[in-house]
Amino acid sequence: MAGPAQGNAIARRVIDDLIDFSGETSVDGYMRFFKAQQLAETRLFLNRMCEEAQTSRNMIAQLTALVAEMEAFDDPGEVFDTLMGLRDDIRVEEAKLAGVNDLITQAEVMGG
Repeated sequence: MAGPAQGNAIARRVIDDLIDFSGETSVDGYMRFFKAQQLAETRLFLNRMCEEAQTSRNMIAQLTALVAEMEAFDDPGEVFDTLMGLRDDIRVEEAKLAGVNDLITQAEVMGG
């Protein structure tokens, strides 16, 4: 019987720590505290993902400009490999951007 009693003591200490930390003394208060914490974490995540999305958009624009410059060169043999590499880089960044946008959408739906 020492197991459940010890578990109750741990739960009581956790509740006491929550009361001290959040200043809330009711279950509704705890829930508000946890929801506020979750919202703050979701907002931080969304901000970070928006920054990542902007970085990917900037990279795509830079790579697209490089492709346009490379297409203007005269030596097609030398330029071909570079162009293919740049186009692959653009595809990778576009896939990354699509993934980040999906994460942002999911977090916005979950965060309400």
